[in-house]
Amino acid sequence: MKTIAIKALAAVSLAVAATAPAAAQEVAVYFGDLDITTAAGAEALNARMLNAVDTVCERPEVRDIKANLAWNACKDAAMSSALEQLAVKSARVPSVTVG
Repeated sequence: MKTIAIKALAAVSLAVAATAPAAAQEVAVYFGDLDITTAAGAEALNARMLNAVDTVCERPEVRDIKANLAWNACKDAAMSSALEQLAVKSARVPSVTVG
């Protein structure tokens, strides 16, 4: 079974971060049904990974600039981790953990 697990720290505002620790989350993304060597398969996997990133990185209120910066950092880190793991493991291993 080919899967990617996307892990990230939930984005929180800096004001709240001092009083409440961020919760780590992980989402598995299955791609065993996709041929990721084709454009359609790669696009489908990218859409699944973006959806998983949106799940683990909760979007803050629009007016909270600091929380939005943390949210963008969370999304970038989660997707970077997913892509790194996919590049390293997809050729050798039937599953990939992204996070």
